[in-house]
Amino acid sequence: MSQDALDTIVDGPVGIWIFQTSPACLFVNENAKRLLHLDQEANFYTDNPPNCLRHLLTHPEKTGLQECPESDILSYLVSQQTSIYLGLFLRSQQNTDSLPQSKDRELLKLILQVPHLAVQGYDQAGKLIYWNESSCELYGYSVSQAIGKSMEELLIPQHYRGNFSTVFQRWIANTGVSPSRNCIRMNRLGQQIRVQTTQIVLANVQGDIELYCLDHSDDNTRLQQQKLHKLEYYDQLTQLPNRQLMQALLQQSLKIGQQMNLRTAVMFIGIDKFKLVNSEFGHEVGDLILKQVADRILTITSSQDLKSRFGGDVYVLSFNLSKDNEQSSAIARRLLAAISKELRLKKGPERISASIGIALSPEDGQDASTLLQHGDAALSQAKTSGGGCIAYYDSELSRSNHRVHFIANDLERALQAGELHLIFHPQFRLDSVELCGGESLIRWRHEQLGDISPAEFIPILEKQKGMLVLDFWVTTQVLKTIQRYLDSGVKSPRIFVNLSADTINHRSFQQNVQRTMAKYQVPYHAVGIELTEHTLIHNEPQAVTNLQWCQKQGIKIALDDFGTGFSSLSYLAKLPIDIIKIDRSFISSIEKKHNRELVKTIIAIARSLSMEVICEGVQTRRQEVFLRKHGCEMVQGHYYSRALDSEQWLDLIEKSGA
Repeated sequence: MSQDALDTIVDGPVGIWIFQTSPACLFVNENAKRLLHLDQEANFYTDNPPNCLRHLLTHPEKTGLQECPESDILSYLVSQQTSIYLGLFLRSQQNTDSLPQSKDRELLKLILQVPHLAVQGYDQAGKLIYWNESSCELYGYSVSQAIGKSMEELLIPQHYRGNFSTVFQRWIANTGVSPSRNCIRMNRLGQQIRVQTTQIVLANVQGDIELYCLDHSDDNTRLQQQKLHKLEYYDQLTQLPNRQLMQALLQQSLKIGQQMNLRTAVMFIGIDKFKLVNSEFGHEVGDLILKQVADRILTITSSQDLKSRFGGDVYVLSFNLSKDNEQSSAIARRLLAAISKELRLKKGPERISASIGIALSPEDGQDASTLLQHGDAALSQAKTSGGGCIAYYDSELSRSNHRVHFIANDLERALQAGELHLIFHPQFRLDSVELCGGESLIRWRHEQLGDISPAEFIPILEKQKGMLVLDFWVTTQVLKTIQRYLDSGVKSPRIFVNLSADTINHRSFQQNVQRTMAKYQVPYHAVGIELTEHTLIHNEPQAVTNLQWCQKQGIKIALDDFGTGFSSLSYLAKLPIDIIKIDRSFISSIEKKHNRELVKTIIAIARSLSMEVICEGVQTRRQEVFLRKHGCEMVQGHYYSRALDSEQWLDLIEKSGA
């Protein structure tokens, strides 16, 4: 229990006792003295305590409700940590009326934090309204399985159900605390469990009656149930609650927080670039890092906070806020600092960083599902900012992030649904204006989002490692198109395919190309590859090897968007390039002198290196004349033809006699 929580309890309206073993000393707070009608000024007792406290000085370890002699008060052991025992005093219902409502609420708030105490709450109709984690452990039902059910159908053995409704009504007729008693309950497997139970009947803030049952079992039964519970609801690597349990606990925490007029923060904590750590150092190192991060989260947070390994490298933390947003920001900064400390590993990275996304209730949602969704969106925003950042949920940014996430994860479905298709942009020789080739372009008409531009979805798929799938699909469609034309007796001009860095740098690239070309029986000279400087900038040696192999097979290599990068000239000397494609931005502003000089220079360099040149984006007669005058061999643009679908492309081939 945190010091803040302890101070709140000691100074609050609940009667508290604390016992330490060495040296033996018993402390009771002022409210406890009022409950027990003690006149002494002292709050500490080392020997000769009043009779009502003697049992706490001699046997503080006793569990369950204990009678305080010569009084109508019961004592209850809440927790033990090393040599410290913490407990509270409860007024017996036989001799007193119910506590004032404010004290009822404080009492309930305290009881809900008692470890290993299975607490269930029922409304006056007998329906379950509260089911804590220890109840899940003891009885085997998850929160979602239990809420809304009656005690009779969940916990009461069949042969005790005859007059249970009458018994329940008798229970809720007397507000206050009942003495503990032994009884038989039934778990989810139908097994009978002997438990010690205490009942507290309270009036809620609306004045309706609520019954809370506090159940405690013997150690063997509890341990057996805990083992089953942990397998189902806990992450086995970090021992933190899993996603399913976290969502259920958060929903209950929100309800309690709303009753007490508290705000709730939900933090998503994600390790930056964790996939790279796994791929570089292996999953064993990755697992050690996940454990260390979990340990560091536990050291920073309070025992009352909800914590979970939500999946992969993402953790979720939730806590109530008594102050403004600065409280959550301070905790987030402490978490980032703790996680970034040096790792204790024999091999692996020395340090890691994390990003945190925060959603707040009630403004960002009032139920667990919404808050978790918005916390996840905030984490995505923090990672987009470069990692090592804290981001609060923003609805506008969330919509943008949701679209990105949606697109990134919808490619497979879209391919199966036939939402993607190819069009072909013809290429012509300038000297004869004859068709000499075409560039395949991909289009996506999404069932919900409408037309999605390649300028939007290609960068998203590159970041999400989805380009291998897309490249394979495009290549397969191009080969099917060429095969169909060849089978019809039509000679197809060379069709260029744009390939990504993931495909060009793949170690199985050559084998994949061989297998696919053989499957569709398409000659190598019928296809070409277009790539950009951006495609080649990372794993150049592997790319060079794969492209040299392609060139030997007869596949033409074109460098697209030439002139827009920072080191394009160096690539001409290093890479097996056959064709340079001058970017459309140069020819569109050909009236500017420096653009004209650049185009002339690029053409001259290509010719000196025995490379051909295609100029993209040709729109006017004036541009055509300029390019022909300065020796450009091929052109592509709307001045000659717009992009065509496969049938229009076939018509053009047949008319041109290619």
